[in-house]
Amino acid sequence: MNTQVLFYLIILTIFTYAINVPFGVARKKFRKFSLGWFLCIHAPIPVVAFIRISTQISFKLIPVLIIAAIAGQMTGSRVKRKNLS
Repeated sequence: MNTQVLFYLIILTIFTYAINVPFGVARKKFRKFSLGWFLCIHAPIPVVAFIRISTQISFKLIPVLIIAAIAGQMTGSRVKRKNLS
């Protein structure tokens, strides 16, 4: 793997995690499986996909980004839960 691609992957993974944290916080305000809940989960995807394509990161590395997105959503939901206590 090219050093530049690895650098872009690391930056994009951190960005994917970071952008999903506020969406995880917002997701807790909506009833499960409602339109708002669905949008909070799926809204960051086009941004991450655009950056992935523009930096020429292979589609084979998408699972890494999915894991980062899930981790960000989970962190966001826990942040909100702790503030409610």
